Amino acid sequence: MTVAPVLLGSSPVEAAPLAGGVRRLSLHNVNTNERFDGVYWADGHYKADALKRLDVLLRDHRAKQVCKFDPRLFDLLARLHQTVDSDEPFQVICGFRSRKTNAMARRRSRGVAKESYHMRGMAVDIRLPDTDLRGLAGIARGMQAGGVGYYARSGFVHVDVGPVRSW
Repeated sequence: MTVAPVLLGSSPVEAAPLAGGVRRLSLHNVNTNERFDGVYWADGHYKADALKRLDVLLRDHRAKQVCKFDPRLFDLLARLHQTVDSDEPFQVICGFRSRKTNAMARRRSRGVAKESYHMRGMAVDIRLPDTDLRGLAGIARGMQAGGVGYYARSGFVHVDVGPVRSW
């Protein structure tokens, strides 16, 4: 089976080697109870309809705003999901945040960046019910594909396709 390289962040990371030249995701937005389980990339191309559905799923539900997400984030999630070998969908805690929602989150928590990658469609906060959070964060860090934050008390891992860094 051939594995196609994909550029994530600042380093090449192998894409999930899936049968038939496809990449798929399984996501559950815990805030809206919406789900995506399907192929977002096939035969060398991103599927526009799937990307639009993912953008809507990851929208700022408070501000009712949709953002066009960087598809490299989906590649990172697909690779991460395959690496941990989970059958569960990623539970999405937070996808896109509008400036207003981000400012509100900053007032509530010191861990929210003023210029968050969530506002750029480049970050998502996730968990997998059948996977240890610390282990998930460690695997994501090992990919060297962007930022990784481990939030044990809040119960999620932040991943983004910005510069490689961790906290």
